[in-house]
Amino acid sequence: MNSNHIKFVLSVALLGSMAYAFTASEIEIFQLHQELQKKYGEKINFYKLLKLPNGQKSTSKEITKNLRKLSRKYHPDKNKKYKTLYSRLNLATQILSNDDTRKTYDYYLKNGFPDYNFKKGGFFFKRVQPQTWFILSFIFLAASFIHYVILRIQYKAQVKRIESFIQQCKEQDTSNGLGETKLTFKQHEEDEGKNLHIKFGSVYLMEDDETESLITSDDIPIPSITNTILFKIPKGLWNTSLGKVLNKTPGDNDNTIAKGTKLGSKSNKKN
Repeated sequence: MNSNHIKFVLSVALLGSMAYAFTASEIEIFQLHQELQKKYGEKINFYKLLKLPNGQKSTSKEITKNLRKLSRKYHPDKNKKYKTLYSRLNLATQILSNDDTRKTYDYYLKNGFPDYNFKKGGFFFKRVQPQTWFILSFIFLAASFIHYVILRIQYKAQVKRIESFIQQCKEQDTSNGLGETKLTFKQHEEDEGKNLHIKFGSVYLMEDDETESLITSDDIPIPSITNTILFKIPKGLWNTSLGKVLNKTPGDNDNTIAKGTKLGSKSNKKN
């Protein structure tokens, strides 16, 4: 895997990490969840905090109506000591009464919430979440597709360049494809130049040993999906790890043993 592949993968990984940054609504949910965990323990959740009769099956209307019921007892105008509690009740109601934020909360309630560490920049996951695997897989597949498109574009450009060169040579063929013509090609004026031989419409490059090589776009390998990072990265990781050990041929060990035997016989003679 060359440096261009590595740069491409790093760019995609950077975009992927940016795409998965937590939203403002997610952070708001995490902060409230963390506060409740510290105050009431690990079993508490927004539904239990609001004391909803139907729990997670409660509708948005039932959740909003339930807050009005709780306000009769916990509104800070009636008792200032409930100021923080009422603020949490109100925020939990806003989150659960909104379909989008409720889906977000239910997802993390099922799959787990991130931890918080100021030194690590805020909220983070100790283990990779299911959603993360999906996003990373999607990004990797998308990057592989883009890589394949780039390879196809490069292939077509190379074919076009060679076909154009062949056509230019044929235009200088004085035999009009019915005989032989010799030309000298120079890319720059100071270059030594390459000798070309046109025989019956086909263009050949004359090598130093007087052999001839047909110039054709058919020699350019057609890119396939196996040339993309979808296969290149796993193959590269395999070859530099376990594959490096498993791919060793038995002859390598035999040579090592043979060398060891010779060294042993020499040392015995000295003794």
